[in-house]
Amino acid sequence: MLRRISLIAASVAMLAISALPASAATAQSTATQATTTHKITFPALRGVKAWGTYTKTSKGVKLYVCDEDTVKGVYASGAVALAYNTGWKLHTNGGAVAVGYGQTVCRSVLVHYTTHLMVYTATWTSTGRVATRSPNKVLY
Repeated sequence: MLRRISLIAASVAMLAISALPASAATAQSTATQATTTHKITFPALRGVKAWGTYTKTSKGVKLYVCDEDTVKGVYASGAVALAYNTGWKLHTNGGAVAVGYGQTVCRSVLVHYTTHLMVYTATWTSTGRVATRSPNKVLY
């Protein structure tokens, strides 16, 4: 008997939720998923001009990263953002690499780890080796 009453109560609740107008459901979901876009400041490095933003969403962190190669002697420059899980063991990265003086590249990516976000910049030689790399900067 108790099982039957709880089944009826659950059915009534599901029916009541499904009977809500679409505008009410949308207003509630957008209010609970309010997002703020934050600016990313990358560590300074000779030959690299980098900027970007990040936004925490219900599906992960949306990254927008831009990089400009600013020195003729630098073959390629890049800006990288790393998103980590709680234990700092698993990560996903997103970034932009500009090859050639005066080139600017922007990239957008959604990463699913949201606990920690770290950024760094780097330059590369024409053989693909890292020439210089900035220290890591932890954003959160």
